[in-house]
Amino acid sequence: MSDDDGSPRILLVHESAKDRAARDKLAEAKRGLTAKVHDVRALLSSSDGKVSDDNTRNTLHGDIDRVATLDSKSLPDYEDGVNALQRDMDAVRHSIDQKVADQKEAERKEVERKEAERKEAERNNAEHQHDGQTNSETPAPDQNPPQPPAQDQNVFYASCAAVRAAGKAPIRVGEPGYDHRLDRDGDGVGCE
Repeated sequence: MSDDDGSPRILLVHESAKDRAARDKLAEAKRGLTAKVHDVRALLSSSDGKVSDDNTRNTLHGDIDRVATLDSKSLPDYEDGVNALQRDMDAVRHSIDQKVADQKEAERKEVERKEAERKEAERNNAEHQHDGQTNSETPAPDQNPPQPPAQDQNVFYASCAAVRAAGKAPIRVGEPGYDHRLDRDGDGVGCE
């Protein structure tokens, strides 16, 4: 392009402060979405088999596929993507917490069932011994007292709130459910 006299024409484009701010916000939104996708993928890999409802993970996986390829010039599109992923992550974490609570409830019921069986056996044993013995004799102690439920080595806590809700805080290295993410200062004791 040249002027009438043949000299080249220089076209200067000045970006307004408003345009620059909008461009910067869009770039920040893209970075935020990328970081959220990274967090979501980490949650997906760590929550396999640890949720009470697999549909929460399926929804999260679908939304990753949808937003990971987002290429838009609209800031609300990125904000909506981040918000959708956050909602899905919250649902997965809730499902993890629910599974932990369900497991604890099942363990509690199992302990109660065994205790009821033990008491029934003691009652039956006492009745049989009473029929064949005098009152001065004492019944033999139970040779098989109930054992506490075995520790599940596959326990997963999504957060310190979940550890506290399970009554396991503080949690130490070697204990079921311990994860370095729960130990901010790295001293081997999490959720202090």
